[in-house]
Amino acid sequence: MTPLQFGLVSSAAVVLALVFALWPQIRAWLPGVRSERRPLPGSLSVAIALLVPLAALGLYLQVGTTEPSESNDPRVQQLRTQMVGIAGELERNPDQPELWQRLGLIYKDLRHYGSAEHALRRSLYLNPASAFVRVELAESIHRRSEMQEMPVEARRLLKEAIELDPEQIKALWLLGMDNFLVGEYENALARWEQMLPLVPEDSSMHRAVQAETRRARRLLDRQP
Repeated sequence: MTPLQFGLVSSAAVVLALVFALWPQIRAWLPGVRSERRPLPGSLSVAIALLVPLAALGLYLQVGTTEPSESNDPRVQQLRTQMVGIAGELERNPDQPELWQRLGLIYKDLRHYGSAEHALRRSLYLNPASAFVRVELAESIHRRSEMQEMPVEARRLLKEAIELDPEQIKALWLLGMDNFLVGEYENALARWEQMLPLVPEDSSMHRAVQAETRRARRLLDRQP
Protein backbone atom coordinates (compact mmCIF):
# COMPACT_ATOMS: atom_id res chain seq x y z
CA MET A 1 0.00 0.00 0.00
CA THR A 2 1.41 3.37 -0.99
CA PRO A 3 1.44 6.35 1.41
CA LEU A 4 -1.36 7.96 -0.63
CA GLN A 5 -3.50 4.85 -0.48
CA PHE A 6 -2.92 4.51 3.24
CA GLY A 7 -3.82 8.15 3.77
CA LEU A 8 -7.13 7.68 1.94
CA VAL A 9 -8.00 4.44 3.71
CA SER A 10 -7.06 5.67 7.19
CA SER A 11 -8.90 8.98 6.68
CA ALA A 12 -12.03 7.11 5.62
CA ALA A 13 -11.72 4.82 8.65
CA VAL A 14 -11.41 7.77 11.02
CA VAL A 15 -14.39 9.55 9.45
CA LEU A 16 -16.54 6.42 9.67
CA ALA A 17 -15.53 5.86 13.29
CA LEU A 18 -16.44 9.43 14.21
CA VAL A 19 -19.77 9.25 12.36
CA PHE A 20 -20.62 6.02 14.18
CA ALA A 21 -19.69 7.47 17.57
CA LEU A 22 -21.47 10.77 16.99
CA TRP A 23 -24.51 9.35 15.19
CA PRO A 24 -27.04 10.29 17.95
CA GLN A 25 -25.95 13.92 17.69
CA ILE A 26 -25.85 13.86 13.88
CA ARG A 27 -29.30 12.28 13.73
CA ALA A 28 -30.69 15.01 15.98
CA TRP A 29 -29.80 17.61 13.33
CA LEU A 30 -31.39 15.76 10.41
CA PRO A 31 -34.56 17.42 9.05
CA GLY A 32 -37.79 15.75 10.08
CA VAL A 33 -36.20 13.81 12.93
CA ARG A 34 -37.18 14.60 16.49
CA SER A 35 -34.52 13.70 18.96
CA GLU A 36 -33.16 15.19 22.10
CA ARG A 37 -29.73 16.61 21.49
CA ARG A 38 -27.56 15.23 24.21
CA PRO A 39 -23.86 16.01 24.39
CA LEU A 40 -21.44 13.12 24.51
CA PRO A 41 -20.33 12.09 28.02
CA GLY A 42 -16.85 13.35 28.82
CA SER A 43 -15.42 9.86 29.22
CA LEU A 44 -16.78 8.80 25.83
CA SER A 45 -15.33 11.89 24.15
CA VAL A 46 -11.92 11.12 25.62
CA ALA A 47 -12.19 7.49 24.56
CA ILE A 48 -12.99 8.48 20.99
CA ALA A 49 -10.11 10.96 20.91
CA LEU A 50 -7.70 8.24 22.00
CA LEU A 51 -9.05 5.15 20.29
CA VAL A 52 -9.54 6.60 16.82
CA PRO A 53 -5.82 7.50 16.41
CA LEU A 54 -4.88 4.13 17.88
CA ALA A 55 -7.16 2.41 15.39
CA ALA A 56 -5.47 4.33 12.57
CA LEU A 57 -2.08 3.31 13.97
CA GLY A 58 -3.16 -0.32 14.06
CA LEU A 59 -4.38 -0.10 10.47
CA TYR A 60 -1.06 1.36 9.36
CA LEU A 61 0.95 -1.27 11.17
CA GLN A 62 -1.12 -4.07 9.65
CA VAL A 63 -1.36 -2.92 6.04
CA GLY A 64 0.93 0.08 5.64
CA THR A 65 4.41 -0.19 4.27
CA THR A 66 7.63 1.63 4.95
CA GLU A 67 10.02 2.96 2.36
CA PRO A 68 11.43 0.27 0.01
CA SER A 69 14.84 0.53 1.69
CA GLU A 70 13.20 -0.30 5.05
CA SER A 71 10.77 -3.00 3.97
CA ASN A 72 13.29 -5.84 4.33
CA ASP A 73 15.24 -4.41 7.25
CA PRO A 74 14.92 -6.90 10.18
CA ARG A 75 15.41 -4.12 12.70
CA VAL A 76 12.58 -2.06 11.21
CA GLN A 77 10.32 -5.10 11.19
CA GLN A 78 11.15 -5.71 14.84
CA LEU A 79 10.27 -2.11 15.71
CA ARG A 80 6.98 -2.40 13.84
CA THR A 81 6.16 -5.56 15.77
CA GLN A 82 6.86 -3.72 19.03
CA MET A 83 4.58 -0.89 17.90
CA VAL A 84 1.73 -3.33 17.32
CA GLY A 85 2.10 -4.66 20.86
CA ILE A 86 2.30 -1.18 22.37
CA ALA A 87 -0.74 0.00 20.40
CA GLY A 88 -2.73 -2.97 21.70
CA GLU A 89 -1.75 -2.20 25.30
CA LEU A 90 -2.63 1.48 24.91
CA GLU A 91 -5.98 0.63 23.38
CA ARG A 92 -6.82 -1.34 26.52
CA ASN A 93 -5.38 1.27 28.88
CA PRO A 94 -4.29 4.61 27.36
CA ASP A 95 -3.07 6.11 30.64
CA GLN A 96 0.40 4.55 30.52
CA PRO A 97 3.10 7.22 30.12
CA GLU A 98 5.89 4.63 29.81
CA LEU A 99 4.23 3.03 26.78
CA TRP A 100 3.59 6.39 25.11
CA GLN A 101 7.27 7.18 25.74
CA ARG A 102 8.38 3.89 24.16
CA LEU A 103 6.08 4.48 21.20
CA GLY A 104 7.49 7.97 20.73
CA LEU A 105 11.07 6.71 20.87
CA ILE A 106 10.33 4.03 18.27
CA TYR A 107 8.78 6.62 15.95
CA LYS A 108 11.80 8.84 16.57
CA ASP A 109 14.16 5.97 15.76
CA LEU A 110 12.27 5.47 12.49
CA ARG A 111 12.53 9.23 11.80
CA HIS A 112 8.77 9.75 11.92
CA TYR A 113 9.21 12.88 14.00
CA GLY A 114 5.64 14.13 13.77
CA SER A 115 4.26 10.88 15.19
CA ALA A 116 7.06 10.81 17.76
CA GLU A 117 6.11 14.30 18.88
CA HIS A 118 2.44 13.35 19.37
CA ALA A 119 3.28 10.22 21.39
CA LEU A 120 5.84 12.02 23.56
CA ARG A 121 3.41 14.87 24.22
CA ARG A 122 0.92 12.33 25.50
CA SER A 123 3.59 10.76 27.71
CA LEU A 124 4.56 14.15 29.13
CA TYR A 125 0.89 14.99 29.77
CA LEU A 126 0.59 11.82 31.85
CA ASN A 127 4.00 12.25 33.51
CA PRO A 128 4.74 16.00 33.66
CA ALA A 129 7.77 15.58 35.95
CA SER A 130 9.85 13.67 33.40
CA ALA A 131 13.04 15.46 32.33
CA PHE A 132 13.88 12.64 29.92
CA VAL A 133 10.62 12.95 27.95
CA ARG A 134 11.08 16.71 27.73
CA VAL A 135 14.49 16.23 26.09
CA GLU A 136 13.25 13.63 23.61
CA LEU A 137 10.20 15.76 22.77
CA ALA A 138 12.40 18.83 22.26
CA GLU A 139 14.67 16.92 19.90
CA SER A 140 11.67 15.57 17.96
CA ILE A 141 10.26 19.09 17.59
CA HIS A 142 13.65 20.35 16.41
CA ARG A 143 14.14 17.60 13.85
CA ARG A 144 10.60 17.91 12.58
CA SER A 145 11.10 21.65 12.05
CA GLU A 146 14.14 20.97 9.82
CA MET A 147 15.56 24.25 11.10
CA GLN A 148 19.17 24.71 12.12
CA GLU A 149 18.22 26.84 15.10
CA MET A 150 16.24 25.28 17.94
CA PRO A 151 12.51 26.20 17.92
CA VAL A 152 11.35 28.27 20.89
CA GLU A 153 9.26 25.48 22.41
CA ALA A 154 12.10 22.97 22.10
CA ARG A 155 14.51 25.36 23.82
CA ARG A 156 12.01 25.91 26.64
CA LEU A 157 11.57 22.16 27.12
CA LEU A 158 15.33 21.64 27.37
CA LYS A 159 15.67 24.38 29.98
CA GLU A 160 12.83 22.84 31.98
CA ALA A 161 14.56 19.45 31.76
CA ILE A 162 17.78 20.91 33.22
CA GLU A 163 15.82 22.57 36.01
CA LEU A 164 14.28 19.20 36.86
CA ASP A 165 17.57 17.32 36.43
CA PRO A 166 20.78 19.42 36.35
CA GLU A 167 22.70 16.31 35.23
CA GLN A 168 20.60 15.80 32.10
CA ILE A 169 23.57 15.40 29.75
CA LYS A 170 21.67 15.40 26.47
CA ALA A 171 19.79 18.58 27.37
CA LEU A 172 23.05 20.34 28.24
CA TRP A 173 24.64 19.22 24.97
CA LEU A 174 21.69 20.29 22.79
CA LEU A 175 21.30 23.65 24.49
CA GLY A 176 25.03 24.26 24.22
CA MET A 177 24.95 23.49 20.50
CA ASP A 178 21.99 25.82 20.03
CA ASN A 179 23.74 28.60 21.95
CA PHE A 180 26.84 28.08 19.81
CA LEU A 181 24.86 28.22 16.55
CA VAL A 182 23.31 31.59 17.43
CA GLY A 183 26.64 33.05 18.58
CA GLU A 184 26.00 32.84 22.33
CA TYR A 185 29.44 31.36 23.01
CA GLU A 186 29.50 32.22 26.70
CA ASN A 187 26.23 30.37 27.29
CA ALA A 188 27.48 27.44 25.21
CA LEU A 189 30.63 27.27 27.35
CA ALA A 190 28.57 27.31 30.53
CA ARG A 191 26.42 24.39 29.32
CA TRP A 192 29.39 22.30 28.19
CA GLU A 193 31.48 23.01 31.29
CA GLN A 194 28.52 21.87 33.37
CA MET A 195 28.36 18.75 31.24
CA LEU A 196 32.06 17.75 31.22
CA PRO A 197 32.26 16.33 34.78
CA LEU A 198 29.26 14.13 34.04
CA VAL A 199 30.88 12.40 31.06
CA PRO A 200 33.57 9.68 31.42
CA GLU A 201 36.97 11.17 30.58
CA ASP A 202 37.96 8.29 28.30
CA SER A 203 34.80 8.55 26.18
CA SER A 204 34.41 10.01 22.70
CA MET A 205 31.68 12.29 24.04
CA HIS A 206 34.11 13.82 26.55
CA ARG A 207 36.61 14.50 23.76
CA ALA A 208 33.88 16.00 21.57
CA VAL A 209 32.73 18.33 24.34
CA GLN A 210 36.31 19.40 25.01
CA ALA A 211 36.83 20.16 21.31
CA GLU A 212 33.64 22.23 21.14
CA THR A 213 34.58 24.02 24.34
CA ARG A 214 37.97 25.03 22.91
CA ARG A 215 36.31 26.20 19.71
CA ALA A 216 33.78 28.29 21.64
CA ARG A 217 36.56 29.87 23.72
CA ARG A 218 38.50 30.84 20.58
CA LEU A 219 35.44 32.48 19.06
CA LEU A 220 34.60 34.19 22.34
CA ASP A 221 38.12 35.64 22.56
CA ARG A 222 37.70 37.17 19.08
CA GLN A 223 34.58 39.09 20.09
CA PRO A 224 35.00 42.75 21.13
